[in-house]
Amino acid sequence: MSAGPPAASKPGVLLRRYGTFLAMVAVIAVVLELLPSARSATPHSTPRSSELASVTPAPVPGTPGITVGGVACASGVRQVPWSNYAPICMPRWSGSNGGATAPGVSSRTITLTYRNAESTALAALSSEVGPSLLPTNATVVSVMNAYISLFNRTYELYGRHVVLKAFTGQGDFLQEDLGGDQAQAQADAATAASLGAFADISVLASTEPYDAALADHHVIAIGAQFLPKSWFSEYAPYEYSVIPDCNKEATTTAAVVGRSMAHLPAIFAGSTAMQKKTRVFGLLYPSSPLYAQCAEQAARLLKDRYGVSLAAQVSYALSLTSINNQASTAIAEMKAAGVTTVLCACDPITPLYLSAAANSQGYHPEWLTLSLDDALSRLPAQNQWAHAISGGFVSIPPTAQEAYRAYLLADGGSKPSLPVSETLAAFYEPLLFFFDALQQAGPDLTPQTFEQGVDSLPPSLPGAQFGAWRFGPGTYDPAADFQIMWWSPTATSAQDQRKGAWQPCNGGERYYYANNAATLPKGKQLSCFGSSG
Repeated sequence: MSAGPPAASKPGVLLRRYGTFLAMVAVIAVVLELLPSARSATPHSTPRSSELASVTPAPVPGTPGITVGGVACASGVRQVPWSNYAPICMPRWSGSNGGATAPGVSSRTITLTYRNAESTALAALSSEVGPSLLPTNATVVSVMNAYISLFNRTYELYGRHVVLKAFTGQGDFLQEDLGGDQAQAQADAATAASLGAFADISVLASTEPYDAALADHHVIAIGAQFLPKSWFSEYAPYEYSVIPDCNKEATTTAAVVGRSMAHLPAIFAGSTAMQKKTRVFGLLYPSSPLYAQCAEQAARLLKDRYGVSLAAQVSYALSLTSINNQASTAIAEMKAAGVTTVLCACDPITPLYLSAAANSQGYHPEWLTLSLDDALSRLPAQNQWAHAISGGFVSIPPTAQEAYRAYLLADGGSKPSLPVSETLAAFYEPLLFFFDALQQAGPDLTPQTFEQGVDSLPPSLPGAQFGAWRFGPGTYDPAADFQIMWWSPTATSAQDQRKGAWQPCNGGERYYYANNAATLPKGKQLSCFGSSG
């Protein structure tokens, strides 16, 4: 790197400012997401034994009776009272579950594996900041086991219970994200299969090559982030995520821009002169093919649906050794093209360098960025980020979070040992999704019935922590809605009570991926930063 990064990007300073483990993981694991791997052949369905024991069918959801967790079941009642995402209740089942219906499934257990997050860079950071900000893999596994114990007691699993098996593999997940350690990722997937995995939930060490290799071994993976829907479809029924696929993000970004920003003055820019100009858009995105695919989709939609041509379209390599120089070059191109509004389809760390480069070049545009939590959003230069808009959800107090309340139930009322907020949610949300699908799949559990279970789950209830979940044929992630937000460097965050928080635009209205945010009025400015022009 020819010049040093912004001061706040040095590892010790970064992590002390994050305050949550998830923020650190997002910077390390998502920043380099993802270069494509060499893939094995498309997986085929696992053969079923022709001699399976007969299976006693599950009751119809909502049938009157008492659930395994003691809930009085009736039509429309959820399996557990503490989750807005739980499936419709099922009275306690008894009978034959068919025994070993699939690899990783026996008459009594369902094996779930977790690959420890191993990386030389991660180890160096851990030694610097200590376990209070960077919990060990053992601590993470302990938290996950607490949730699994709660779900095992309260969800209908048809005579089975989930067993978590953690292992340390050969692969460095950061190297995998950079396109290296392909053989190691495949070896780790083989290890998961050898441990008897039905599914893997390596939330912190999920990478495209590892998840793809798991699918080749007929192991379900729940963890992929920001990949195109075509990738999930290619590996069906083995790949799932609780994060919106990047096609959803591309389509709705184009809709927000086309309906509420295009052909209007750039009133949220940091430059008074820019505020009087009709918006000119530029797009920044990582050059890795899978991610670039969705960025380019957004560019096409902007032009074809909304008549918006990009004045600049700049990709950058996912490399920490060149990111500073790349940021300076990208900002110079945006400024030269007269861009008033930067569409930053960026990883979490690049905005630090982009905002520093913008300041050094006297450039003060509007920023439309991917959703980051409050802690991460304090890292870019705040005079720049004070003009940023994003999709996502405004933070809520820890005690109002479902993940926090469930942890109290799971751990007998003990307060979490991890930093609360987003950290517990990072482990709770994918486990919740997994157990929802297990119950819905029924006693004859296979990857195919798991997929059917996902597709047939009911929509979530209002007021849910992770936004609305919706299901139907071909559901690989359940994310259904989002808010539009603006960044305030001075507002107090409900997440951690620190200065700097996302605030709702348009009164906090929710918009839906399924209808391309159609309720946004066309040709009307967003109501953000206390203004709607």
